Parts: sequence; C-alpha cells; structure tokens
Amino acid sequence: MTFDFLTAFTEKMLAAAPLFEDVGILSANDKVYSLGTDTKVLSTVFELIVRPHLFAVARDNGFVVREPAQQNYYPDFTLMRDEPDRRKIAVDVKTTYRRFTPDGRWKAGFTLGSYTSFMRNNTKNILFPYDEYAKHYIIGFIYTRLEVGAQDVFDLEQRARVPRPFNNVEWFVQEKHRIAGERAGSGNTTNIGSIGASSNQEFAAGNGPFARAGEEVFLDYWRNYGTSAATRNYSKLAEYYT
Repeated sequence: MTFDFLTAFTEKMLAAAPLFEDVGILSANDKVYSLGTDTKVLSTVFELIVRPHLFAVARDNGFVVREPAQQNYYPDFTLMRDEPDRRKIAVDVKTTYRRFTPDGRWKAGFTLGSYTSFMRNNTKNILFPYDEYAKHYIIGFIYTRLEVGAQDVFDLEQRARVPRPFNNVEWFVQEKHRIAGERAGSGNTTNIGSIGASSNQEFAAGNGPFARAGEEVFLDYWRNYGTSAATRNYSKLAEYYT
C-alpha cells in the first residue's frame, strides 16, 4: 500500500489543532523575547510547530527523519525507510504573508526553492541525491502580518502583554509541482515561484498549471528555464510547448 503523506500529515495536524498564538522565545530565566516581524524568524517558528507532528507521522508509519546540518540545503525534512531507500519523501516548510489591496482583498505567493541547484545537479545543496526522492511536498503557512513596534523582553508573568506579530494563520500541505507557477519568484533570484492565490483553498487544492501538465513537464520546464530574462526562451507553459 502506497503511503499517503498528505493525508497522514493533515490528519495529525487537525488532531493537534495548534493555536498559532506564539509570541516569543522563552529563556531559562523565564524571560520572554518577543518575536518581531522578521520573516526568517517567523518561518522558523512555523517550522518548529510542524516538527513534532511530522516526526509523529514518520514514527507511526515506519519512517526515519533526517534534517540537513547545513543552511540552505534541501529539503527541511527527509522521510525515508533507511538511507538506501530510493523512494524518499522531501518536505519543505514555506511561509508567506497576505498582501492586501486598498479594497481589502489579498493575494499570496511562495518561493519554492532553487531551479538551478539540485534540480539540475543531482547532488548540489541537497541532503540526498535528487533522484532518490519520489515525492516532494510543501507545508505552507499563510498569515496576516501585524505591526508590533520595537522588540522587547518581558517577564514570564507578563506574557499576555507580548505583542503578536501575526494572526489569521492558515496552512496546507500539497505536492510541490501542483502549486508551482510558471515564473520565477523573488525578483532576480533563481527560485521557482508558486501560483498566486487569494485563498488558502487554492493552494490546498493544488490545481496549478503543472498539476495538469504533470511532474515530468514541471521538471523539464524548470530545468531549462533561463536564469535571466535575456536567456529565457519561455516564461509560461504555452511558450514552452511551442
């Protein structure tokens, strides 16, 4: 029977029902250091929330979990039966915040990792060779960013006063190629951009352009996608097919 990570993780998270009301880091002397709004810090917070539930999924289904020791290595978590396993599962945690328009509507998108490293060089910046992974999942978090002012330190008894840097957190889990878009993300960086969506359900449904085209097309598209506007022969699937 094929293991269904998406279903297993979704069930575990729904059962745990995390509140996403984290406000700071607790020190050994009972001081609470407020989080602030730095996106890298908040990404780490969401990854820490995910971690025990992902390990529980692995434990319940006979997997071990490996995490890279180096920074900027893919993926955040590898689920595998053992090291020779050639059907490893890659899990990356991604976060983004809603960008609101003046009329109150919003849109969100993610960057989904490099298209010039391990996708083109089987062993570059990746924990295990890329061809040993059978599945690639994104656990995504979308939140509304709150202005909290300067970071501060509070006594533990004052924790109710620590400002929250985010609210209205929604999450999803989906295969990476199913939420990938047709254009690079993050300006001039060589990262895969996701679809843009105005609801969490759009990401959860995973009906992006490569859901229809298939993962093999996704791989070929991004392995041959130019690293700059001057070197691109296409920037959407219709052009890729011509």
